[in-house]
Amino acid sequence: MTVLLLTATAAEQAEVAKRMDDCILQRRHGRDWRHGNLFGVPTRLVETGIGLVNTAQALTTALSIEAPELVIQFGVAGAYSTCGLDVGDVGIADREIYGDLGVRTATGWQGAEIIGIPTVRLGPTGAHEAQYYNEFTADRDLVRLALAILDRDESWPADRPSLKAGPFITVQECSGTKALGDERARRFNAICENMEGAAVAHLCVMERLPFLEIRGISNLVEDRDRDRWDLKKASARAQNAVTALLEARCAGEFQ
Repeated sequence: MTVLLLTATAAEQAEVAKRMDDCILQRRHGRDWRHGNLFGVPTRLVETGIGLVNTAQALTTALSIEAPELVIQFGVAGAYSTCGLDVGDVGIADREIYGDLGVRTATGWQGAEIIGIPTVRLGPTGAHEAQYYNEFTADRDLVRLALAILDRDESWPADRPSLKAGPFITVQECSGTKALGDERARRFNAICENMEGAAVAHLCVMERLPFLEIRGISNLVEDRDRDRWDLKKASARAQNAVTALLEARCAGEFQ
């Protein structure tokens, strides 16, 4: 069965796309979708577009074509200054969180629980029903295995990145100030933020599909200064991680 790979932009998947064999390219809504093999693993590579709606639409469409064994989202992210990661390092989500779904009250921000309507309900109604509001947890064994494989991988450049698993935040309003970034980091004990991940985690929980999210760090969340960013390096690191995991999957080490 297929592994489904998702990125928000074409730049975040360009090197992975070059390594695919027997590749069929399609254009959907002005974006590239590829289907082929990566290290012998049947792979669908989808450019979703940025933001929650584009991501949810693309993933829903992909799932209507074929149910994958695994969904991996990858790309770039901004790391919170307290997390210990720097530009060029790599983070893996152990959970994804809607960072701005909720209510801002006179006493501060509160999550979707205050509204009282779950974003996802699974199982029978009643005491055994699983309810999700802002947070979706990744498979812990899958995250641990991915970290172990990437930690021993020998394909990293000489300045190999630090690797860290932790909570990711998805927002539609990126933190353009250090103060806002620090507030969000404290609230969720999070390591980085992005604009798509929670949509993937949300749908994968609904469809009971394993998911993994890998992000190269392009910048620290501080008072916005694009001159201090390195999108190219961050994207290359995330793609290096994904290709290493797919190569390990081909060898039967990442299942």
